[in-house]
Amino acid sequence: MTTTPGAEGAVLAGPNHGTDVFANIQSNTVVGGSARYVEALTAPFADRIRLGAPVDSVTRAADAIEVSAAGAGPERFDHVILATHPDQALAILRDPSERERELLGAIGYQRNEAVLHTDSSLLPRRRAARSAWNFHLLREPKPLSTVTYYMNHLQRLRSDVDFCVTLNRTEAIDPAKIIRTISYAHPVYTPRAVAAQAEHDSISRLSTRTHYCGAYWGWGFHEDGVVSAVRACRPFGVTL
Repeated sequence: MTTTPGAEGAVLAGPNHGTDVFANIQSNTVVGGSARYVEALTAPFADRIRLGAPVDSVTRAADAIEVSAAGAGPERFDHVILATHPDQALAILRDPSERERELLGAIGYQRNEAVLHTDSSLLPRRRAARSAWNFHLLREPKPLSTVTYYMNHLQRLRSDVDFCVTLNRTEAIDPAKIIRTISYAHPVYTPRAVAAQAEHDSISRLSTRTHYCGAYWGWGFHEDGVVSAVRACRPFGVTL
């Protein structure tokens, strides 16, 4: 890790894919990006996927689940899998139990603003020090994480332009170099939240016809989302 002085503090550069430490690591990626494996996974039921139809409510009965989506009347299903943030799941459920309120309500979220831009001043000054993840150590720390992802490293971009994604330092970016600003919500892990994760099976089960999955049941990474999805499918005899 290297420390590079900046206008308002220091930039701590994390793992650099050009160093000897990472020289022997081989990474495999899907040609064409994630859209290709999504197409492959959804091919058997692609004709039944509805886009632009947000779910307004989920109502549970003893023998079925009733789902109401925008622009459509109520429809009945045998089971429902809620692959949303926990606060969104609670908002959708018409009759959340006390246990569901307790566990889903235990996992809070924090808003983070991500900016895609080409302002190289958010990176270490020395090109050799620029890494995939560059943490901003400010003289006056912010309550939110401040980091710049160097996309040229992360995505092996062959470009003379530096493409960056910076979290929570929009004011430091040259407005003329901003490509897009996106607001995200990320889970906040507390002892209460971690304890709630261990109780997943007490609310995600066949008897209620309701199942939950999402990266928030792990540490918030894509891989946690996959593990959670497999766990939600296990009661139906489906596994990898």
